[in-house]
Amino acid sequence: MMTIYTTDLVGKRESVSDEILLLNPTQTPMLNLLGFSQPVTSTTHVWVEDAMFATRTTVTAAATVEATEIKVASTEPFRPHTIAEVGDELVLIQAVDTTANKIAVVRGHSGTTAAAIAKDAPIESLYGDSREGADARDARYKSKTKVDNVTQIFEDTVSVTGSAEAVAQYGIGSSGLYAYEKAKKQLELALQLEKAIIGGRKFDSGDMRTMRGIRSFIETNVTTAGGPVTKKLLDDVAQKVYDAGGFATGSAGYTFVVPAVQKRAISDMAFTQIRLTQAENSRGQKVDHIVNDFGTFQVVLNDNLKPDEILFVDANRIKIRPLGDRSFGHTYLGVKGDYQSGIIVGEYTLEFEQEKAHARIKGLTA
Repeated sequence: MMTIYTTDLVGKRESVSDEILLLNPTQTPMLNLLGFSQPVTSTTHVWVEDAMFATRTTVTAAATVEATEIKVASTEPFRPHTIAEVGDELVLIQAVDTTANKIAVVRGHSGTTAAAIAKDAPIESLYGDSREGADARDARYKSKTKVDNVTQIFEDTVSVTGSAEAVAQYGIGSSGLYAYEKAKKQLELALQLEKAIIGGRKFDSGDMRTMRGIRSFIETNVTTAGGPVTKKLLDDVAQKVYDAGGFATGSAGYTFVVPAVQKRAISDMAFTQIRLTQAENSRGQKVDHIVNDFGTFQVVLNDNLKPDEILFVDANRIKIRPLGDRSFGHTYLGVKGDYQSGIIVGEYTLEFEQEKAHARIKGLTA
């Protein structure tokens, strides 16, 4: 049905956020995957993240059988009067030196046999040496982490001259040229938001802000491939996320987001762990899901990524959030001389929770 733009509509804002999602999901796959979430209330959106204490780290210097100090990459997993395991040996933690990153231990605890410890050997905190009638153990507290992002404005103007509106144009249809141009602008703005969600870099000069995107948020689980995509590479990425605790609430929501060149490379792989869609009346195959020991993961084509990268993200931990009531909306500005115009504006930010629960592969070859 054709919308008649009259003076009654001047200055009145109509929401077009639903139209944005319906426009073209193949051009904006990330918006289609994530959708829009509840509004934020400030141009700087802050959220708080919490995490358990780490339980594993590695030994940074070899230790002899007789050594009673072990140097470690991080002392976070350890506290006095707890038991840790390195190789087949259990050790009793007596003291923790956070400045020098070392722990004082009693070797060969619980009847185990002390053995030389190699550099880079994994060491894991197991449990406390709780005793009958003991005093309460000293409490420890891990501070929550504040993470923030800024909102970004996406806007453009629709303008149609009287002559252009009057001339019959091929492909415009009954809705009219103004509505046609408005739909085009909505698609352009949706694509701008898509690109910001993926590759935006945080900038805030007060009145001009750009949000931080997914690529910028992922810092921990970044793999530089230096070669073609392989099943092992995808499995290793899932392993990294698993080791970081990403699958603690399950694998539902995890998705491999891939550009066209890497989608073709994945579809060319012939493994029983990859689910293929093959039609009886056509040639070729395409990959719908990757299956491994950690779950079944959807493969989504998104050519707004760089050709050499793949994102492995949990959609449940990512939210696209408007500022207040500033989700995408169109305001008709009326007839001004021999033309009519309107403005489309939306202001959004990205909430990206627990970046260690996501991963990125870069440096892939075709």
